[in-house]
Amino acid sequence: MTQVTRSSRWRVWHRWLSLIFGIQMVLWSISGAYMVFFDLDYIHGDHLVQEITQPVPANIQVAPVDEVLAAYPHTQSLTLETLWLNGQQQAVYKLDGHQGEMLLNATTLTTVQLDEAAIEALAKRYYALPDPQISSVVYLTENPPTELNPALLPIWQVNFDDFGNTSLYLSETTGEMLVKRHTFWRGFDIFWMIHIMDYEDRVDIESWWLQAFIIGTFILMITGAVLLVYTISFKRKPQGGAV
Repeated sequence: MTQVTRSSRWRVWHRWLSLIFGIQMVLWSISGAYMVFFDLDYIHGDHLVQEITQPVPANIQVAPVDEVLAAYPHTQSLTLETLWLNGQQQAVYKLDGHQGEMLLNATTLTTVQLDEAAIEALAKRYYALPDPQISSVVYLTENPPTELNPALLPIWQVNFDDFGNTSLYLSETTGEMLVKRHTFWRGFDIFWMIHIMDYEDRVDIESWWLQAFIIGTFILMITGAVLLVYTISFKRKPQGGAV
C-alpha cells in the first residue's frame, strides 16, 4: 500500500470523526464559555433574595421551651425565630420531628398554617429587588418542573414578573425559601447538561456518553497527528526531474 493511499484512508477517518465529534466539541466550547462568563453567585440568584429573619423582640413573651417539648415530645430540633405573618413580624417556634416540620405561635403554642396569601407576603419579603410583581402562586404536589427536585414536594412556587422570570420555592409548612430559580440559572442548567452529557438527572459527570465522546475526541486528535506527519513527509520528499 502506497503512502498516498494510507494518507487518503487516514484523511477519510479524520473527516468522519470531525463530523461526529466536532459538533460536540463546539457545544463543549459554547457551554463552557457560558459557565465561565457568568458569575456563579449570579447564577445561583443570590442577588434576587435577602435574609428576612430578625431577632425576637425582648418585649414579646414566649412560652418556655420545656412547655413546647412537653406538648411535642417527639421534637428532634427546635428554633425560636420571627416570621412575617399578617403584616408583621411574629415570634414562632419551628419544630422538626418524626412527622416533619411545623410552626407554632411562640406565645400561644397554636399551630401556624400558611395559606396562599401568607406565602405571597413572605415571597415579597424574600425578594430583594425593588417593586416585586408576582405573576402567579402555585401549590405543587406532583409533576414539578425540571428545575425542582421532586423530593421537595409539596411546595409553593411563587413566580415574579421580572427580567429573569424569577421563581421562588417556599416550604408549605415553615415558609422557608428552599429554592430560587431564574432565566440565567435555567440556561446554565441546560448548558451544564450539554457539557457533561447527562440528559436525564444532569448530575453524572462520568456518564458513558461523556466517556465515549472523550475517547472519540482523542482518536480524532490521533488521526489529525498522523495526517500531519504524512503532510510533513510529503513536503520533505525530494521531487524527481531533470537538472
